[in-house]
Amino acid sequence: MNKLAIAGALIAAFAAVQDASAQERVRANERFCPESSGSGRGGGGGSLLCRYESWEQCMASRTTPGDRCMLNPRLAGQPIR
Repeated sequence: MNKLAIAGALIAAFAAVQDASAQERVRANERFCPESSGSGRGGGGGSLLCRYESWEQCMASRTTPGDRCMLNPRLAGQPIR
């Protein structure tokens, strides 16, 4: 039974490390995400394509006046470098 508890603790620790390393994989050019007025959080679903290093680059990519840019949600709570 003790071996089972140790194995469970190791699996949980490994999962936590994997989750943390996935958050660190956000590259500088993935900092900002365009969000169209017809999709995303407020619209009708769709995935965010975070591929801009600066807010200005993201804003320049807009296709309609209602589009906006947002910080990559994967960066929430992380210090801005």
